Amino acid sequence: MPATPRYTMVDLQQRYWDGLADRYQRQMRIADDDFHYGPQIPGERELRLLPAFRPGQRALELGCGGAQNSIWLARQGLVCTAVDLSAAQLRHARTRARAAGVKIRFLRVPLEQVARRLRGPFDLIHSSHALEFVDDPARLIGQMAARLTPGGLLVISTVHPLYNGEWVEGVDAEGRPDGMGVFLRDYFAPPDDIRLRGGRVVAVSRAYPVAAWFGWLRGAALEVIGLAEPPAVAEGVAPPYTSRAWARHGGQLHAIPGTLILVARRPN
Repeated sequence: MPATPRYTMVDLQQRYWDGLADRYQRQMRIADDDFHYGPQIPGERELRLLPAFRPGQRALELGCGGAQNSIWLARQGLVCTAVDLSAAQLRHARTRARAAGVKIRFLRVPLEQVARRLRGPFDLIHSSHALEFVDDPARLIGQMAARLTPGGLLVISTVHPLYNGEWVEGVDAEGRPDGMGVFLRDYFAPPDDIRLRGGRVVAVSRAYPVAAWFGWLRGAALEVIGLAEPPAVAEGVAPPYTSRAWARHGGQLHAIPGTLILVARRPN
């Protein structure tokens, strides 16, 4: 099989998210009364991955979309900056922030270029399902590590490499169907999630092995203090991030993780 072609993320994603933002914010149900980590999985209320915060601490959200996580943090008194490359996504974020009665500084800039625009340092830098759209996650992690306060946290949730596998019908030793399973040709090079419109590539989401993320964080001199691969919430439980399509996962997200969460700290 030929290698999957590589694409430059920045060249694709701004147009993609500007075109998708209105439908995405209409179809996705993303709560701002809990910190979300990804589709169909529990939020911070259950996972307890974050520390207790103090009013006045500074937080930065990378790839904020509608900025629901920044709104949640701002309600606790944190001084929040939220970044996205999509003007359409940021329009939704500003509307939500006004409705919530919180003040957030918004920046429209690709994450690959955000370091030069920041007024740091930050006590918390967080990103939910944005770094899979970045050209060079390792470089961005290094830049963000340098902008953490001593003891500050970098919290990343991203697509799990198993989720980019292909779901196939399994068979038992007698050749009889025995349920669906995931097939991943090469765990160390998961296939890209290539999104097409009219036969043309419009966005690419990339997964990486868990060890790659761990290595990038350690390479940035951060201490990894948390790692989670949560299954989907139980049937009938409302997660903080969902949609009708995500809710119809057919048990797949109970069998394999769709989201990888990493929590790393800058040493004091």
